Amino acid sequence: MNTLYRWLAFLVGITCCLGAMAQEAGKVSRVSGQATITSASNQSKELKRDDVVSVGDTISTSKDSQVMVRMKDNSSLLVRAESKVKIDAFQFENKPSDNAKTSVVAGTLRAVSGQIGKAQPDNVKFEAGTATIGIRGTDIELAIVPEGRKDRAGIYNYVHDGSVQMALNTGESSVVDKELTGFTPATLLPGEKRLQILRDRPAFLQSGGFDALINQLTTPRIPMR
Repeated sequence: MNTLYRWLAFLVGITCCLGAMAQEAGKVSRVSGQATITSASNQSKELKRDDVVSVGDTISTSKDSQVMVRMKDNSSLLVRAESKVKIDAFQFENKPSDNAKTSVVAGTLRAVSGQIGKAQPDNVKFEAGTATIGIRGTDIELAIVPEGRKDRAGIYNYVHDGSVQMALNTGESSVVDKELTGFTPATLLPGEKRLQILRDRPAFLQSGGFDALINQLTTPRIPMR
């Protein structure tokens, strides 16, 4: 009987360990202010530099805080203040099956493509509310603006560089090119399109201290002569 109990305890321990071994997607490279990370098993802790970010994790930032994550394929995620971003899927093995999916639950995310985006762009997706974003070698910014803010409520997709395919779950889709903004309002006005292309960058998208680091990643270096 004691042997049976020992075997049962061993099996339970192995099961718990396997459940805890979530797939690593990247690491936190910078943290400013207070932020937390919540695992797929709903365990939360304060987020610090060099912390591992795994599939299923949700990063949450408070007011005046931001987090920069360097993914294993060298892509970058910049989670801005008062935001919540979830890593839905991430697989990087230098294979055609490599994929990444990230969801903006609330607030704003800036994302720069890495090796998956360059080799398998169709396998990289971002979601924000009713919108799905497919990339084309891109540096983008996604924001969900709720009702009651100064700016109009809705989903914004600003393209810093490259282009994206923005599609809504209602069927509308459009290509959004560099320095343009895809926008779907939370509430439609009479005769208004559900998916719009704005010529101007949304005023609420203000650069922070970590944007300089992002820009270094996206600006080609000129060799010294």
